[in-house]
Amino acid sequence: MLCLSNLRSSSFLLSLCLGLALVGATASPALAQSAAANSAQSWPQRPLRLLVGFVAGGPVDSIARIVASRLPHYLGQPVVVENRPGADASIAMEVVAKAAPDGYTLYLLQPGVSINPPLYGKVPFDPLRDFAPIVMIGESPNLVVINPGVPANTLREFLALARANPGKYFYGATSSPTLLATELLNNLAGVQTVRVPFKGASPAFTAVMAGDVQLVISGIGTLLPLARGGKVKGLAVTGLRRSALAPEIPTVDESGVSGYSATTWYGLAAPGATPRPIVDRINAEMHKLLAEPEIRAQLRVQGVDEPRPGTPEQLMDLVRSELVKWERVVKSSGAKAE
Repeated sequence: MLCLSNLRSSSFLLSLCLGLALVGATASPALAQSAAANSAQSWPQRPLRLLVGFVAGGPVDSIARIVASRLPHYLGQPVVVENRPGADASIAMEVVAKAAPDGYTLYLLQPGVSINPPLYGKVPFDPLRDFAPIVMIGESPNLVVINPGVPANTLREFLALARANPGKYFYGATSSPTLLATELLNNLAGVQTVRVPFKGASPAFTAVMAGDVQLVISGIGTLLPLARGGKVKGLAVTGLRRSALAPEIPTVDESGVSGYSATTWYGLAAPGATPRPIVDRINAEMHKLLAEPEIRAQLRVQGVDEPRPGTPEQLMDLVRSELVKWERVVKSSGAKAE
């Protein structure tokens, strides 16, 4: 009021008012940052939930439970795993995208965040806007397995059978990443195996053991015990290098499908507008967690040979690059969501 009533009579007051306005404008971001920092210092004050987009018992769920079992030691609050399967994890991602950005909702990020948008065409989230990447956990190859009754002992032999019998062999798709991993194999190897969708890894494993489907590509950590127990045949790993978990098993590339690579990576994310101080806090604590020998041993059982946490920006770069890669695979293979 003082400024408005005296602007015409005092150039000094005019300068003073403009100066006060400028101070207020510049102080607001600083005050906001200070408030966010104070909020992060008092966070967390109640349990966190860690959403998983698949049923319990699969590779993604196993990684989530390893993290949830130890993260409370660093945060001082329980971390509860919440399985929200369906639509290739899009249901869980929608829940996270719409959750309050207060640090109490986390998501076990995996390649579906970059695969579902090109595969489905329309998804209820924006992979680059609706998530705040926090930290990379690690990367794991998948394992290519077949039913023991299939008359093939190597991937080369199986692919020869599939080429000679187009449409005869069925594969279990446990998620959008394994769907595209198998379609990429079909495309590069020149075969036509037929998709049978499942809501998670466990029912697909049951189907391949029973012979209801003949082929499954999924996490090496959960499939390798079945292969070593004789319940399925493990033919190849999907990374460009052999896995330390099973160095005797060749890669798909070594098995005659040149350049093939389709690994599964895992990370933590939060809703997109989560304050950066909270993101940085979780990132720092996860670095400590992933340095623990016992945790590294547990992750190795799941096929993660070497955890590589990194920064939130590095995880965001991975999401972006995967979007480009899998959009290309969707276009070239003609794969569609069902």
